[in-house]
Amino acid sequence: GDSLEHDETVAILREQHVDHLIANDKQPEEAELLITSVKLLTGDIFGLDKYLPWGTRIHELEVKNYAEKRDALATVVAHARSMGARRALMARLEHVTDELLMNAIYDAPAVRRGISTKSRISALADGQPADFGGEKAVLRYGCDGRYFAVSATDPYGELRKEVILDHLVRARKERGAPKQDGPGGAGLGLYFVLSSATQFIVNIEPGQRTEVVCLFDLSVSGREMSSYAQSVHIFVADGDSAQSSDA
Repeated sequence: GDSLEHDETVAILREQHVDHLIANDKQPEEAELLITSVKLLTGDIFGLDKYLPWGTRIHELEVKNYAEKRDALATVVAHARSMGARRALMARLEHVTDELLMNAIYDAPAVRRGISTKSRISALADGQPADFGGEKAVLRYGCDGRYFAVSATDPYGELRKEVILDHLVRARKERGAPKQDGPGGAGLGLYFVLSSATQFIVNIEPGQRTEVVCLFDLSVSGREMSSYAQSVHIFVADGDSAQSSDA
């Protein structure tokens, strides 16, 4: 279908049962189509390992607070550098990983506890996020030489498709230059993620856990990078069918 560059595409994604998009200016990769099909057929939706070839080493970090998040970002960027990632891609990767962790360790527990967006923004405004009583998030990352993949998992399952699209629509009104009110502020974090990653995947077990997976194409130069993700997939677990092969 069309890409996220088109307003009509976002409208289509809002329709029921339309949860997957691969831009028509991108030649679909067999691996992506196969992974998506198998996840839909089996209900086994969780796991970063599904997006990397067998044998690729996947690293894992637990992150609970601001200091651990800072250290995790440095570790991920260092690994990307060792894999030959370009400077522009490393900058995008760092920003996206930061947003994923902010959502997992601050936004998700705040939503669970009914803390308003305004209150969350106020608490984060000084750059040292308040403790919303959250559990540890699990950060995973790996690289097969073509794609650098990163994921963040929280034990809440509060993210919803409607929220993702609302954030995207709100940010698109700024036409590529939205302004945040602070770290994680204005609900624009997901917009920056969608505008930076090559592939964007969300796996949700409502009320239990959310895993956001982002893939970055190492072969693409800064000039060739698209302004929006080339594919978007939103999976919602059905009952007890959700599993994880990363565990």
